[in-house]
Parts: sequence; C-alpha cells; structure tokens
Amino acid sequence: MISRLVNLFPLWAAILACAAYFYPGLFISGKQMIVPLLSLIMFTMGLTLTWSHFQDTLKYPGIILLTMAIQFTVMPLLAWLLSGSFSLTNDQSAGMILVGCSAGGTASNVICYLARGNVALSILMTLSSTVAAVFITPLLTLV
Repeated sequence: MISRLVNLFPLWAAILACAAYFYPGLFISGKQMIVPLLSLIMFTMGLTLTWSHFQDTLKYPGIILLTMAIQFTVMPLLAWLLSGSFSLTNDQSAGMILVGCSAGGTASNVICYLARGNVALSILMTLSSTVAAVFITPLLTLV
C-alpha cells in the first residue's frame, strides 16, 4: 500500500501543486512548517544511507566534478539563452541566471530517492555544488 502511494508521487505532487495554485489559502497556514518538514525528509533519507554508500561514490570523483561543471556552465548558459529568447529585462535575466547557477537541494535528493537512484551521489553533488557556489556564483554574476 505504501509503495503504491510512493509510486504515485508525481501525480500527488501535480494535484497538490494545482490545489495550491487555485486555493492558496488552504496552504498558507502551513508555511512555517516548510523548514521542519524539509529537515525531517532529509534526516529520514539520511537514515537509509551508510558510510559505505558515500565511500563507494567518492571512488569516482570525476562524476561529481562533471556535474559541477555542468551546473556552472550549461545551466547558466541555458538560463541566459532562455532569458534572451523571452526578451527579459537585464534584472530579470540576472535573476534567471542566478537561479540557473543554484545548486540542487532537498527536492532533487527526494526525487533521486523515489527514483531509486544513487542518493549518496545526489547528496554529494548537492553538497559540492553548494560549497562551490559560494565562490563561483559571484564570478558568474560578474560575467
């Protein structure tokens, strides 16, 4: 029963997103629960991992470096191309490019977990990109 609900996650997400769009009042009161719920989700996902999961993933640092390279080249470039194709203002384009530089987060890790992917790799990619973003994002902003 539970696995069936989990397999329908994309459907539930779409239904709840539509409900939140059309009836935002139903969801506003739960706004203060976002951070605790995200923390709970990350904690419980972390409980499914062992140190060996991370050790196995760290044997291939090239994968993490490749994802970081994509994160800070392809994604900002796509954001720049999209903002140009939509004729956005300079301020809007800068915002879109900054979002394009943003590292993955809880949502990407949850989707990786639900897809039965390599969660340790997803977490290490998020960690690496987030740390690198402190230095790389200001440089991309100058460009």
